[in-house]
Order: sequence, then structure tokens, then C-alpha cells
Amino acid sequence: MKKIKLSFLFFCILFCFLYSKQVRAQQATDSLRYYYHLYTKAKGGSDIYKIYNFYHKHKEKSLQKKDTFAAVYDLRFIASIQYRLGRHHESDATAVTALKLLQPMKTTPQILEAKIGLLNHLGIVSYELKNYDRALELYDRVLKITTSTQHILTVYNNKANVYKKKNDYALAYSEFNKVHQNQLKSGNHIEIARSLDNLGLVKSKLNYDDALTNMLDALKIRQQENNTDEIFVSYKHLAEYYMDRNQVQKVKYYANKAYNLAEKVKNTSYKLEALSLLLKVNKNAKVIAYKKLSDSVALAKQLTKNKFASMKYDFSKEKKKADDAKLRLVESELQEEKEKKSKIIYQAIAGFILLILLSSYFIFRVKYKKGKLEEVYKTETRISRKVHDEVANDVYHVITQLQSDTHVNEDVLDELEGIYNKTRDISKEHSDINMDSHFNELLTDLLISYKNNSTNVITKNISKMNWNKVSKEKKTAIYRTLQELMTNMKKHSKATLVVLVFNQHRNKIIIDFKDNGIGCDLKKHTGLQNVENRIQTANGTIIFDTEIDKGFKAKITI
Repeated sequence: MKKIKLSFLFFCILFCFLYSKQVRAQQATDSLRYYYHLYTKAKGGSDIYKIYNFYHKHKEKSLQKKDTFAAVYDLRFIASIQYRLGRHHESDATAVTALKLLQPMKTTPQILEAKIGLLNHLGIVSYELKNYDRALELYDRVLKITTSTQHILTVYNNKANVYKKKNDYALAYSEFNKVHQNQLKSGNHIEIARSLDNLGLVKSKLNYDDALTNMLDALKIRQQENNTDEIFVSYKHLAEYYMDRNQVQKVKYYANKAYNLAEKVKNTSYKLEALSLLLKVNKNAKVIAYKKLSDSVALAKQLTKNKFASMKYDFSKEKKKADDAKLRLVESELQEEKEKKSKIIYQAIAGFILLILLSSYFIFRVKYKKGKLEEVYKTETRISRKVHDEVANDVYHVITQLQSDTHVNEDVLDELEGIYNKTRDISKEHSDINMDSHFNELLTDLLISYKNNSTNVITKNISKMNWNKVSKEKKTAIYRTLQELMTNMKKHSKATLVVLVFNQHRNKIIIDFKDNGIGCDLKKHTGLQNVENRIQTANGTIIFDTEIDKGFKAKITI
């Protein structure tokens, strides 16, 4: 009886142990399924990093359990995430590590599938790193170990893209044509459109007559399928087609369609690609020079990174063993951790230096603008005094002398008096302004001085303005700007009514100027350039709105 009880107790313990082990295994499987589902839906942000951390920890557990294939599975996801985050060198190293772990394992359909996936991934990464010869070598290795039509077509497509990047369009055409002929048999409209568009683009480089037809047919299919990403690619390729033929308007048409689509789907990467196309057809010499220089610098940086990037795997089957691979994996992760810490320190130092430089730049810029503004006002005041003390006084002296001469024509005296009045007005317009007095009153006196029997001047909210926190330079800019606008109105607009509305929003002064005069043509009228320069120098903006016979408006924000 005692033996039966002991046997029963042992059986219960064994059952509980096996059941708990099965539950843990099921939980692990459920976690993998959950994070795989999360990965397929993730677009970036915290989800990507959460997935990355899960697979990193799961890989460590798999290695501890000596489950090498599970570790390879985890490393493939890690490499894919690193690629999506733009960390191409890290992605390359992770995929190479996974290949090392597969090397000693017996070939099975699962192992073969993993090898093909990793080699193809390494080819894509090499393409991104502009190492095109290595990419072609990796794709050729895939072709040697697979018989799957899907894998073969993927490789043909990838090889064609590499040849296209190398400007070897004849080879690119050969590979894309293979893909297209096979996709026609598949009946998959999305894949047919993709292969047709790629084929059309390469044909355009080779000046085939049906290139444009192929590309437009592909766009039509994509629009019918409502495939946004593929439609964007069509627009981009059509813009490139017309760019090669120097048809600028067509380039702008498709580049703008691409940009509008990018705006609609809120894809920043697409926006950059569309704007880059628009920059290429910009006629401004400086914009063209900037684009060329920017592309040249980016290419030089990429090539420099590639030059010093370690090729962490020599693809030799006999040279590496599983134990050595695991050891190197640990060393690589330790080194990566050290590099990350060093990188953080260097980034912190660089950020601190950049902050100091930016602060210095903005302080210098403010001081420079203030000094420049002061210099302008000093120059204006000096010229005003010279005009008054020398020119106006001399003219007045000549008038006095001529008035005593009975033979002098009265018309000459009238003209001289007109010249005297003009010089006096110029002197007054640019004379020194006493900002120590109440600015509200000073500004009101200025505006009311332009009021007469034929012109009414109305101001709103001017008495509510608080000028105490506005700098002397900005007040001078506002005073001179309004003075010049009112003078232009008096001389040119024939206005009977002028309305000025003053508003204050936080630290900004907003002034709306409007008259009912004859207006002007801004394209031909350059007299307002000085007004715009004056406001911009004071770190403000002025917007003009006018048409012939529809009055004149200006909005000043400072």
C-alpha cells in the first residue's frame, strides 16, 4: 500500500512537471506569435524598439538553451529591424552572425530557407551601402542554392536594380525582362505593374520607343489597384523619364503629383524624394550648385563609411566553426555595447559644443543686426543734417539773392523754392527721432500730419499700444516705415482715406495699413524695397497687397 502511494505521488509530481513545461513552451510560442504580428504592423517609434528588445532577449535565451536555429530566427528579425531603423552596418553584422551560426548545421528545407533569406538581406544592405559588386556576389550565391521561382524572380529584380544603379542598363533590361515575362504568367496585377514600370524605366535609358507606354500602362494598373506606394513610384519614374528628355514642365507635373501623394499619406521619405526631383529642374544656378554639392558630400560620406566598414564574414565554410561563432558573437555584442557608450559620450560632447556654437551664432547675429540697424539710422541722420545744413541752406541763400534782382523770372524762383521744399522734406524724413518722448504721441503726430482736406487718416487702437518693451531700433523702424508708406500715399496713391489698425500679440506688434488709392503694380514698383529691407533688418516682416485701381494694403509684423 505504501509503495502504491509513493508511486502515485511520483506520478503526480512528474505530471505537474511535464504540464508546467508544456505551459511555458506554449507561453513562449504565444509570445513569438504576438511579437511577429506586432512586427508586421509596426511603422516605427516605440513599437519597433519594444520588438527589438524582445528578440534580443529571446536570442540570449535560445543560445543558453543551445537552440541555434531559434537564435538564427531571432537574429534575422533583429537584422531586419536594424535595417528599418537605417542602421545598415549593424544590420549587416547581425545577418553575418546568423549565417555563421547556420554554417555547421545540416542542410534542411528550413536551414536552406534561412540561408537564402540572410543572403538576400545582405545583398539589399550592400546595395544600400553602395557596395554593388558585393551585392551581385550575394545574389548569385542565392541563385546557386535555390530552385524556387519566387526566390529566383526576387534575385533577378534585385540584380536589375544594382545594374541600373551602376548605369549598366543593358544588363538591367535583361534581368527586368525575365521578371516581367514570369509575372505575366502569375496574373498578379501588382507584380505585373511593378515589373512593367521597372522595365519601362530601363527601356527609357536605352531609348526604346515603347518605354513611356510601358510606364503609363503600369501607372494605370496601379491606380486601378489603388496601390498608393506603387503609384508614387510611377510618378517618380515618369518624372525621371521626362528629366532625361529635358521636358521640365512634365517633370514638374509628375514630381508635384508625387509630392501631393506623399503629403496625403504623410510619408516624409516620399516628400524628400519628390522635392529632390523638383530641385533638379530648378533654373536657379545656386540651387543647382547646392543640389550637386549636397549629393557629392552625401556620396563622399557614404563611400568613406563603406571604406572603413569591416567585412565581418569571409563566407568560408571551412574556416569557422559553431563554437568560435558563438564566442565571436558575444565579443561583438560587448564591443557594440562599448561603442554605444562611447558614441553617447561623443554625441553628448558634440551636442554641447554645437549648443555653444549655436548660442554664439545667434548672439552675434542679434548684435550684428542691431549694429547694422544703428549704423543705418546714424547714416540717415548724418545725410539728413548735410542736406539741411548744406544743400537746403545754400538753395535758400540763392533764393534770397535772386529775390533782390528785379530781372529774375518768377518761374525760376518758384522752381528753386520747390527744390528747397523738397530738400527740407528729405531732411525732415530722415532726421533724428527723439525716442525719449512718448512714442504713442510721436507716432500719432506723424500720421495726423498727413491729414488734410482731401485725405482723411484714421487710426485704431494706437492709444492702447504698450511701447515700453519695444526696443529703440524697432520703434525707429516702425516710425520710418509708416512715414515712408504715408509719403508714398501722399505722392502717388491719390487716396481719400487711409486706415491704420494697431494690434499687439504677446511680444509682436502688428500694423495693418490700407488706403483707397489707385494702387500700383508691385512687379514694376521698386520704391517699396527700402521699406521691406528696413523691416527685415529689424527682424520683422511686411506683406504688400495691391492691384491697379484697387487700393494699397500692407501688413507689418515686428
